[in-house]
Amino acid sequence: MLFRVCNKYSVASIFLMFIFPIIGLAALKDDVVEQADRANEIKSAVREKKGTWLPVPIPVSNPTIGTGLQVALLYLHPQTSEDPTVPSATSGVLGMYTDSDSWLAGAFHDGNYKNDLYRYRVVAGTGEFNLDYYGVGGDPNVRTPFNAKSDIAMGQFLRRIPGTKNFYLGLRYLYTESNVTFDFSNSIPDLPPVSDGMTTSGLGVLFNYDSRDNNYYPTSGSYSEFLWIRDKESIGSDFDFDKLDIFSNYYMPVSSKSTLAFRATLANANGNIPFYMLPTLKLRGFAVGKYQDKSSFSGHIEWRHKFLPRWGVIAFYEAGSVAKTVNKLLQADLINSVGTGIRWQVTEDKKLNLGIDIGYSDGDSAVYVKVGEHF
Repeated sequence: MLFRVCNKYSVASIFLMFIFPIIGLAALKDDVVEQADRANEIKSAVREKKGTWLPVPIPVSNPTIGTGLQVALLYLHPQTSEDPTVPSATSGVLGMYTDSDSWLAGAFHDGNYKNDLYRYRVVAGTGEFNLDYYGVGGDPNVRTPFNAKSDIAMGQFLRRIPGTKNFYLGLRYLYTESNVTFDFSNSIPDLPPVSDGMTTSGLGVLFNYDSRDNNYYPTSGSYSEFLWIRDKESIGSDFDFDKLDIFSNYYMPVSSKSTLAFRATLANANGNIPFYMLPTLKLRGFAVGKYQDKSSFSGHIEWRHKFLPRWGVIAFYEAGSVAKTVNKLLQADLINSVGTGIRWQVTEDKKLNLGIDIGYSDGDSAVYVKVGEHF
């Protein structure tokens, strides 16, 4: 979903960072009539189950865009399938402002239909962000302020592969239009700000595997994605490049209240790619974009524990590196991150959490306030 923190050091990723069960039945008796009656009761319960409107002011704090407030109106759609593993749809509108004078406004919908045979996602928004550019190659000592005023539109459509239960194949389209202004006054006082307009327009193939038991707070199953996207002038981009993004999540229950979550990521870019679309380390503990290059990989492990029905804690360890090519990733410096956090389930019937995390990395630390899990 939209609030998932995740994805690239780009205006697109800033938007995507902020913007994405039926009670168990007693055993059925063998009598055919009673089985039919029970099935009708289930269908009636599904039809009558209502969705949840969730207006929430959400504090925002992370080292990329600063500290401020996000106001969101979410609609958690009712379960429309008799299968409780079918993901619930989510829609929302939101606005955000932080102490770095960064702001955004956007809307999204994440849904499915025909009993999860098809899945789709749409995102649209606009905003202005005051960020820092750390250079390429993982040198955290390079830091140049820049401003990005941007519009974004994204859409993706997936279909379950025939003969399978959890495999999906489809397309994703991502469009961004940005005006980027660099401020070099700290290093070259007499140089005025340098600005340029940039447009990206990319179409890609998306492969997805999803066997999670819940799309808000999974405790078992796995979720993997393979995306190859191509930007070309012929479809409206100012750039000519291709990019590969792969991630795989695995969720393992260790008790009735605890879960171990694992994640691995790999990204690689080729061609004339703008700096804000480069692969970057998505670890907690430092600003997004501090470590970026043509290739990146990372590994994550997180322990999640519910000590009360709506309260929980997490602890995590993450590590990764960036390099000019994939075959040099294992030779690059390994960046480590550790941390902990607390979770509160915002509604009784939907496992959607509001969380606060603190992460510590090599010589840095950061606090994050967000909706949903990190992965």
